[in-house]
Amino acid sequence: MRNRPHAAAGVLLASLTLTLSACSVDDTPGDGKAEKNRSAATLAPEPKDSALAAEVPKAYAGKTLIMGVSEYAPYVTFGSDGKITGLIPDLSAQLSSLLDVKIKVERTSFDAVIPGLKSGRIDLSAPSGDFTERQQQVDFADFAQSSVTLMVTKDGSFHPKNGLELCGHQVGVEKGAGTQNVLAAQNKRCAAKGKPPVDAKLYTDLPAASLALQSKRIDAVAAPSASNTSVSQNSSDRFETLELKDMLDLPAAKAVYGIQAKKGSGLAPVIVKGLRKMYDSGTYAKLFGQWGLPLSTVTRDQIALNGSKQSQTQ
Repeated sequence: MRNRPHAAAGVLLASLTLTLSACSVDDTPGDGKAEKNRSAATLAPEPKDSALAAEVPKAYAGKTLIMGVSEYAPYVTFGSDGKITGLIPDLSAQLSSLLDVKIKVERTSFDAVIPGLKSGRIDLSAPSGDFTERQQQVDFADFAQSSVTLMVTKDGSFHPKNGLELCGHQVGVEKGAGTQNVLAAQNKRCAAKGKPPVDAKLYTDLPAASLALQSKRIDAVAAPSASNTSVSQNSSDRFETLELKDMLDLPAAKAVYGIQAKKGSGLAPVIVKGLRKMYDSGTYAKLFGQWGLPLSTVTRDQIALNGSKQSQTQ
């Protein structure tokens, strides 16, 4: 991104908030106009499935379920008017209709999600990488896939060709995200080659990391491809997203995404059935297509309860 005074950072933040409406390697969200119009496009709600609705645990029947989300376009975007848009709010609305439960989407920092689910402050959260370590604490209804990328300033001097070129550079990452583990694993490779470690800078959300990149306080942002691609394509040619092939075999570099629920609550199994119902009706594919994420979809069999066997650190 071109270097601008600090006032421009506020302009960029507004731009990111308004235009980013989070994943696989080559997700391509469309042009800017299509991105802006996605929230206006709506699908007919899934009809209530009485049999599935009856499977919603009694503890949650008649209750408004809180879906905690953090900024992660195009899965989740916070508008300047307070409105939350993206694939997750739309998916939540469809599940709400199908299961006959109210689901309210609320802003929650990513690192507060698991504590919030355990305490009951929130009931659900998405998207999040399904790793075996996390399965010990929460349940996952798997529904999408992701891989890590790097976003850099397009006119800057830092355009790494491989993971070792990150050694010694400052890289922004969302606090609590699996991407932290990717950089930790990369640091082992740096050490093995006698190079300084990647200096991981933690941010509460990805827009904050993007602003740090804009102001040149960091050299790159490490995040899943859908998010980085969405930001770079809506940045007026300031950013570009890179995929470093040699990093894709690092722990947590690829992941299955799930909707998280409290461990043993019984919510996740019902959501899995609901998602499969939406897969069969075509709503699942339509939602991912509407939000520019067709390559983030998984097969019907991959929509599963705690289906991932992947470790976050090994």
